[in-house]
Amino acid sequence: MKKFLCITAFAALSLCAMSQSKAQALLDKISERFAFRGYAQLGWEYHDMSDPNNEFKLNKLIIMGDLRITDKWNAFAMFDFKGFTLQELWTNYQVQPWLNIKVGQFKTPFTIENPLSPTILETISQPSMATSYFVMGSGLMMPKGAGRDIGLTVYGNVGKYVSYDLAVMNGAGRSKSDDNSWKDFVGRLTFHPLKCLDVSASTILGKGASISLDEDGSYLVWRDKVMEKNYTRNRFAVGAYLKTKPVDLRAEWMWGKDGEFKSNGGYATTQVKDIGVKGLDLIASFDHLENTLTTNRYQAGVQYWFYKKCRVQASYSYTKVKGLVGDNGILTQIQVGF
Repeated sequence: MKKFLCITAFAALSLCAMSQSKAQALLDKISERFAFRGYAQLGWEYHDMSDPNNEFKLNKLIIMGDLRITDKWNAFAMFDFKGFTLQELWTNYQVQPWLNIKVGQFKTPFTIENPLSPTILETISQPSMATSYFVMGSGLMMPKGAGRDIGLTVYGNVGKYVSYDLAVMNGAGRSKSDDNSWKDFVGRLTFHPLKCLDVSASTILGKGASISLDEDGSYLVWRDKVMEKNYTRNRFAVGAYLKTKPVDLRAEWMWGKDGEFKSNGGYATTQVKDIGVKGLDLIASFDHLENTLTTNRYQAGVQYWFYKKCRVQASYSYTKVKGLVGDNGILTQIQVGF
C-alpha cells in the first residue's frame, strides 16, 4: 500500500511539474507577444478670461495593451483612467501590406491630425480647433467621442508613394449605439512624394440625426426644417506634413456642411527641434475656426524631451473670438510615458 501511495504521489508531482512547465511556457509565449504601455499628461493653466482663472489639470491617464496573436493578427485595447472610459478596442488582420482589415472602436481616419497620438502632438491645447469641431466631439459630430467611432476600415500602402484608408462607421461616436440607420463613409488618400513629406486628402460623407443635437443645447438653434430628420453631414480636409531633422511643419484646411449650415477652419503648426540643447524644441501654431462665430488662436512655446516619451512643455496662447475680448493663457504640462 505504501509503495502504491508513493508511486501515486510521484506521478501526481510529475504531472504537476509538467503542468507548471507548460503553464510557464505558455506565459512566456504570451509575454513575448503582449505589449503593455501607457502615459499621463498633467499640468497647470492660467486664462485671464476664466473664473477661476487658473487650475491644475489631469489631462490624460491612458493605459494600452497590444496582443499580437499571430504575425499578421493583433488585438488592441486602450482605457482612459481619467474619465474611466474605453477609448479603443479593435482587432486588425494584415492580408497583405496593401490590405489590412480593422474592426472595432478606433480613431476615424479623417485629417492628418486626428489619428496622431497626443503623445507627439506639439501643443498643450491639443488638438486644433478645426479638428476638434469637425471630428472630435462637437454637438454636430460624435459628441464627446474624442475622434473615435465604431466600424470597419480597410487600409494599406500601395507601393512607396501612396497609402489609403476606407472606412464604414456608425458616426455616433465612442462607445455609443448608432442614432440613425445611415452609416458614415470615410476615405483618406495620402501621397508620399518624398520620404519626409505627406500630402493628404480625406472626407466623411454621412447623415446626422437631429435627435443627437439635444445632447448639447447650444445646437438647438440649427434644428430648422432641414434638420428635423436626418440631415446631410459631410466633411472634407486637405493638408501636408513635412518632417525633417531640424523642422516639422503640419498644416490642414477643413470644411463641412451640416444641413444648410457651412463651416470651415484650419491650422498650421511648426516645431523647430534641438534649439541649442538636444531635446529642446520651439513650438508655434495658428488655428482658425469659422462656424457661428469666427475664432483665431495663436500659440508659442517650448518643450523639452528629458527621456523617451517624457517631456515638459510651457506655452503662451491668445484666443480671440470676433466681437469679444481676447483670452490670454499660460499653459504648462508634463508628460510621462512608458
